[in-house]
Order: sequence, then C-alpha cells, then structure tokens
Amino acid sequence: MRAVLTVGHGARDRLQLDENFPDPKAARDEVVVRVAATAVNYHDIFTRRGMPGIRIPLPVIVGSDIAGEVVAVGADAQAWKPGDRVLVDPVFRDGKRTGMIGETTHGGRAEFIAVPAAQLIAVPQEVSLEDAASLPLAYGTAYRMLVTQGQLVRGEKILILGASGGVGVACVQIAKLLGAEILAGTSSQPKLRALAALGADHVVDYSKEGVVEAV
Repeated sequence: MRAVLTVGHGARDRLQLDENFPDPKAARDEVVVRVAATAVNYHDIFTRRGMPGIRIPLPVIVGSDIAGEVVAVGADAQAWKPGDRVLVDPVFRDGKRTGMIGETTHGGRAEFIAVPAAQLIAVPQEVSLEDAASLPLAYGTAYRMLVTQGQLVRGEKILILGASGGVGVACVQIAKLLGAEILAGTSSQPKLRALAALGADHVVDYSKEGVVEAV
C-alpha cells in the first residue's frame, strides 16, 4: 500500500512517501480499515517535530483523525464486518497501550490501517466519512474541556478565545448545543461573521478591542 512515513524528527523533509509499505494484517482483536478520509491536524506536526516525554517509534505513519470502511476482521472482532463505515477513536483506553494512533502506533496517512476493534465507532449513513474524520482530536479535546472538566451547563456564560481554530470552532458548537451563552474571540471580521453563524451570541475582534472590556 501507499503510506506517508515520518522517518525522523524535524522539518517536512522528514516525510517520505512509500509506494510499497506492507499492508497491515488484523490481529485477533483488530480490524483492518480502508482509509477513506484523514484530517490534517496540528498534532501531526508535533509528532514529526518530536514531543518531550513521548517516545515515538520511527518510522511512523501519522494521522490520528481517521474514517473509512472495514475490510477485514480478527477472530475476536466479529462484532464488525467488511463494509461497515467506521470512525477511529485515536486515544487508547484499554490500559494495555499508551499514547495514541498516529503517534505511538501507525495512523491514517495510508491506504489501510489495522486498529483494535474497541477503537471503532459506527458512522451513520447520513454522515459522510469526510465529516466524520474531522471529529476525533478537535471535538474530543473540546468536549473534554467543556463537559468532562468544565461541566458546562445550560445558562452558563463562556468565553472562548482562539474560537476560529479547530478546537475553538468545536467549543462554540458544543457550547451552543449545551445551551450556554457564548462570547467568542478571534482576530478578523470574516472569522467573526463565521463564528456568529455557528451560534456565538457575542463576538469580539481582540486585535482591535480589549477582551476584558468586551466581557
């Protein structure tokens, strides 16, 4: 299969296209997914540059936001079948592995990927695989901040800075669904209009106006 490898830490010249990387095989508890879409995330750059305290096995295929179709299943992964449309949760939660897919194990910048069956989430037919692949890192991070840690509830007020970035947009959308009153900050008029369209109740251009005054 074709795959983009990170062969060492550093700049973009550390990326290498391999036209004949070995196809993955499913272990007993794994499935093989044909990658239909993988999002470009800043975490990929962190992985390529190297992160203090995290040992990256090189070469590694990055890409943590992955959606596609199941093509093969292991003996203990029979809950899934070929053709199932799936999203991959990149964060290992079984206590057996550390790190995440696309960081400490191969990720989605390839035609196929083998992942533990426990990492899969079914994608409804009405959701495109491209849209699904945009979710895990940005929206997972936003949900953890707002809900798991912040315990945001209806009627509360929230200030979101850097609201036009990936995680910021996710925060605006999740906060809106939760019924919070949102003040979103960014640095240009087009971004302000986009945030208002996403549901921000108030917007502030902090390149021109003080955030404290806006609050």
